Amino acid sequence: MVIEDVEADLLDLSDFEEVGSAARARLYVTAAKRWLILSPASASNEGSSLSLSTSIVADMMKRAQDYVAANASSGGGRVRFLGVGDGFR
Repeated sequence: MVIEDVEADLLDLSDFEEVGSAARARLYVTAAKRWLILSPASASNEGSSLSLSTSIVADMMKRAQDYVAANASSGGGRVRFLGVGDGFR
């Protein structure tokens, strides 16, 4: 995995709110964590330098985490199957 792939994922998944997808928000959180791990705080090359701000990605990651918390199913994705003996009384 290279940083360019992670950045592509961040851009692709950043629409989780617009499409209303908690699954995309969870994937965004994972991509953001990977980006924060892989991205350098700064880089320089032949006298020029570049400083990257992690605050934008960190803020979006927090929004995605909040979105997941607010929109995830309360059962955690588990399904309970009822049998005949579980009838109504």
